[in-house]
Amino acid sequence: MIVVKLLPENKTIEISKDEARASEVLAELGYSSEEAVVLLNGKPVPEDHKIRRGDHVVVVRVLSGGSARCGKCGAIAVTYSRYARMYLCERHLVELVEGKVRRALKRYRMAGEGDRVLVAISGGKDSSAVLWALSRLSRELGFSLIGFHIDLGIGEYSKKSLDASRLLARKAGVPLVIVSVREVTGMTVPELASKSRRPVCSVCGLVKRYLINAAALEAGATVVALGHNADDMVAYNLKSFMSQDLEAISKLGPKTPSIGDLAVGRIRPLYEVYEKEAYLYSLLNGLPFIHEECPMLDQDSLEHNIKKYVNMLEEKKPGTKITMLRTLAKRIKEYPTPQAPLGKCKHCGLIASGDECSFCRLTRKLLGEPLGPKAREIIRSRMQQTLVEARQAIGQP
Repeated sequence: MIVVKLLPENKTIEISKDEARASEVLAELGYSSEEAVVLLNGKPVPEDHKIRRGDHVVVVRVLSGGSARCGKCGAIAVTYSRYARMYLCERHLVELVEGKVRRALKRYRMAGEGDRVLVAISGGKDSSAVLWALSRLSRELGFSLIGFHIDLGIGEYSKKSLDASRLLARKAGVPLVIVSVREVTGMTVPELASKSRRPVCSVCGLVKRYLINAAALEAGATVVALGHNADDMVAYNLKSFMSQDLEAISKLGPKTPSIGDLAVGRIRPLYEVYEKEAYLYSLLNGLPFIHEECPMLDQDSLEHNIKKYVNMLEEKKPGTKITMLRTLAKRIKEYPTPQAPLGKCKHCGLIASGDECSFCRLTRKLLGEPLGPKAREIIRSRMQQTLVEARQAIGQP
């Protein structure tokens, strides 16, 4: 059986054959070679190329008819950009994404000369895309990078995510710091969620936000780069607007500022990069990333449904997402900011509303002691070790 991922529908389809030509795979899906392109291990293949069981196959619908050729160079197109009204080949899709990231970094003043950027790497397509694009632009724009991965302890999914993150960092030539939730708390994220009787995603978000901020401070990073793409940002903002959580919107622009020695500011280099573009960028560059979604993800969540409806609107009105996000970025300061006074956690010294941060409060209630100090010590030791090894690898003392 041949398993095919279909884009932009983001569906997985099984074809009951052990071997087939690319043209036969397209026929099984109801497409001609003018309507879609077959990617094998991230590269376009001709119609007569043989596809076998076990191959990683993606079929990308590029247009509804006509010649699937790049509007810039005439090569085989791998995608159609509706808002740009242009078919793009592999090379020009890569250039498009890197151009968007470069413009976002400059337009929104995310990072530049002398910055140290900590990149949060999950092992998924978006964090792979953001690390690779930043590594390609770092010399040009004068910033340095360090990767940070959190092992959440979600079974085989986390093992695959860790492996992908290691391979990605090695390919990009970026030092990678790895911290396990279990080594910090003695439990995995699902176990913490079960004990606290809170949704897994809620606990996961709390833990990740804390550890990423702690890692950024210990690394001396000036900003943290996250892998949120344009589709994510539209969904987050619309969800917050629907619930009238306007204070949340003030934190959902292209970047957030640092707060003294309490919190490091965050940037979103993929702010104007569509999810499909990030996926293809990672695929076409041969980047290691985990293809399945987190097993804890609620496929019927409000965010997931917002994405579906916005995609339908984007089909009818190309450029809707980009227009919304650019307008939001211009007006982000008009939204109210959180009014709760910010303080320093009495246990770990990081940002808190009151005298205790969310992470120390959670671990104190569940495990009998606040574990922020332990987390910081583990991260500090791991960070120092990683940076020493990175310097030694390039011959520096």
